[in-house]
This record gives sequence, C-alpha cells and structure tokens, in this order.
Amino acid sequence: MANFNTHLTAGVIISSTVAGLGFYFQLYGLTTAVLCVMVGTLGSLLPDIDLDSSKPAKQGFFTLSLISSTLITIIYANRYQSGQLLLHSLLIWAIGFVIMRGATELFSRLTVHRGMVHSVPYMAVFALGVVYGAFYGLKLTAFVSWIFGMMLFIGAMVHLALDEIYSVNVYGLRLKKSAGTAMKFIEKDKLIWYAGLYSLIAALCYKAPPYGDFVRAITKIARGMV
Repeated sequence: MANFNTHLTAGVIISSTVAGLGFYFQLYGLTTAVLCVMVGTLGSLLPDIDLDSSKPAKQGFFTLSLISSTLITIIYANRYQSGQLLLHSLLIWAIGFVIMRGATELFSRLTVHRGMVHSVPYMAVFALGVVYGAFYGLKLTAFVSWIFGMMLFIGAMVHLALDEIYSVNVYGLRLKKSAGTAMKFIEKDKLIWYAGLYSLIAALCYKAPPYGDFVRAITKIARGMV
C-alpha cells in the first residue's frame, strides 16, 4: 500500500485541483475553496484510521486530528462573531483536537486494517456525516455542506485508488496479495454487516439536506470542461 507521505501529497494535489475548479467556475469564494482543500486532504488520510498504532499511523492520526480541529475552528470563526471569538475558537480547537485524537486511537484499537473501514461504502458514510454535521450542526447552506461531503469522499477515493495501484507489481506484471482489499464495495464473509452499512447510507440519503443546487453546480462544471 502507499505510505503516509504519498497519501498526503496526492490528497493535497487532487483536493487543490478540485477546489480550484469550483473557485474558477465561481461556485464559491476563496474561504470555501481553502476549506475544501482541507476537507479533501482530511479525506485522503481517513481510510487509514483503522491502522494499528505504529509510528506512521500515529503521525497520521496526529495530522488528522490537527487538520480536523483546525477546520472546525475556521468554520466556527467564519460564521460567528462575538466579543470572545478568539477565546471560543481556541477552546473549540482544543476540544476538537482531544476528541479526534481519542476517536482515532479508539478506531485503531477496535478495527482491523483493510477491513470494513477501508471500503467505499464506509467512506460514503463518513462523507454523509460531514454533510449532516455542516448543515445541521454548523448551520451552513445545503450547497456548501454537500461540497464539503463531496471533497471528503473524493479524498478518500484517492486514498483507496492509490492503495490499489500499489497492489500491482509492475515489474512482474502481477497482483500482490493486497489487491482488491482497498477499494472494495462488499466482502463475502461480512454480508450482513455490509447490508447494515448500505441501509445506513440509504437512511442518511433519505433525510439528507436538499441537493438540487449541488447537482446543478456539478453539472455546470462538467459542461464547462467539455
């Protein structure tokens, strides 16, 4: 599989490109574009949340916690204004960092690498979680919430795709044992668990914020690139 630096570099490049396209087509402003890059980069590290607590994993978890807590703080500061904004922002950053560190460590200890967490539907759940959190929690618009969710999902797909690419032994033109364990949609020995996972996705989509503006924006970009 690809190492941490490869995932991080690819995540930044792809996220910056996608966010730049949205900014170029005037779908959102510079602040949202920067946040999109951060969310996308976060997504590019997310599938390895199920790694054991090795040194590379700990570095990744630390970066993941740092990025996510900073992202939450920026969104808060960008939306709310008060006389104690700086103090509140620092508190939110500290609390967010501690929570994310605890969550990543817990996932690391309770999951097996290349298991369900390292799959397309699981990343879709995380992406929908971002949509819900941005819309219902931070009270952002439905359009921006879906943009953030999309960026997280794109970043995660970049990660899974890289792991699959690194599963190919180019010199021997053969697949390694890890082939097919990264970008997967289902596992034969976990059909019930995946059924529950897809049911959760369906339920989240059913109650999700309106996506009309988001679809029209994506269509606009697609037509502009043709």
